[in-house]
Amino acid sequence: MRLSLVEGLLYALMVGCGETYFLPNAIRLGATPLEQGLLISLPLFLGALGSLAALRALSRLRHRKGLTVIACVVQGSLLLLLGEACAQGVVGPALLIAAFCLHHVLGQAAGTAWSSWYGDLVPAEIRGRYFARRNRGVYLATFAGLVVGGLLLGRFEAGSAGTVAAGEGGAGFRVILTLSGGFRLLSAALLLFSPEPKFRGLSPPTRLLQFLRTERGSSAWRMLLVGAALQLVVYMGSPYFGPFMLEDLKFSYEAYMVSAAVVVGAKFVLLPVWGRLVDLHGARSVYAAAALLVAIVPLPWLWADGLGWVLPAQALSGLSWAAYEVAYFSLLLESSYKTTRPHAFAAQNVLNGTGQLLGSLLGAALVAGPERDFRLLFLLTLIGRLAVAVVVPRVIPPRAGAPAVGRGAILLRVIGIRAHGGVVHRPLDAQSEDKP
Repeated sequence: MRLSLVEGLLYALMVGCGETYFLPNAIRLGATPLEQGLLISLPLFLGALGSLAALRALSRLRHRKGLTVIACVVQGSLLLLLGEACAQGVVGPALLIAAFCLHHVLGQAAGTAWSSWYGDLVPAEIRGRYFARRNRGVYLATFAGLVVGGLLLGRFEAGSAGTVAAGEGGAGFRVILTLSGGFRLLSAALLLFSPEPKFRGLSPPTRLLQFLRTERGSSAWRMLLVGAALQLVVYMGSPYFGPFMLEDLKFSYEAYMVSAAVVVGAKFVLLPVWGRLVDLHGARSVYAAAALLVAIVPLPWLWADGLGWVLPAQALSGLSWAAYEVAYFSLLLESSYKTTRPHAFAAQNVLNGTGQLLGSLLGAALVAGPERDFRLLFLLTLIGRLAVAVVVPRVIPPRAGAPAVGRGAILLRVIGIRAHGGVVHRPLDAQSEDKP
């Protein structure tokens, strides 16, 4: 188990030091608003397909370790190559988008296999304590990687005015991407030496279709659809908070790093708090409140003119998304069975990824002109978020006999980091052994 804890720290260093700074790299390369939106949303959409591909592979394979390790090795090697390409000046926005897409596909494939593997490896009676301990370390390592990456970019990459400048630099991104790739390869080596229990296989996808026809399944698909709708209106604006900071507000790499760190810190502190509220008041009540909190995230951005306003706005983002993730995953666990959850979570990834891609394309169309107005875009996403949030209680009504899922059963795995939402999670297998 100690081997896995160290592997988790290395993985988190890769996430914090590398993924956070793909968007500043794109802006340095002169990416258009459309390319900026695609850099954020297209990898999420294609990454969901990576989860589906991994599920298909796991339905045929007898071992999960091989799939996990291979995906991690290719992911680490990709980061090393991309770092060298940045230093040589041969990377453009299109190539950066393609590389980030492949990075996410590999990461989601590895994460899907890893979640199944470690869900079986860690005994149920210590699973909550083990993953809580692991995630605390992952949070701190992600934060450390984020800070190291920002400081290195500030040292090697700042433009002539100390801010992100199109067409300048490349050496700093070579450093942080090389570090990220090295961290990933080291984590893959530790995974190679980790034990793997016997794999019992996954239930066929037809089980999910049968489940969706039941009363409990009906609640699940309503949740998936409203979640995807919210992602669509969220991603009208979310990919453009970073460009707004870097281009309109002229943030340095260090200021961008601080703003991202605030979201991570807020999530680290508040995830357990929201978990306790789920225990006390139920997942549905917390989810309805969380949807409203997520809806008002763009509000302070309407007048933000510097770091003094951006930091509280980022803290609100971390608070809101911490609540949303815990409540959403709790509701999805309550609305599904253990045997159907891998496919339900894969369906969630595809639907959310589709909503995120469509939303970012819509946002790009709204700011495509020479007189682009990010604040108008933030106002439109605010209105759209509120429209979805107010219908949540009607779309997801109380369900008699719904099993309560406490925070101890919500096992979350860090899968990435986004400047607007902090550390991003996916659920692991729950402790409950319920059956359809």
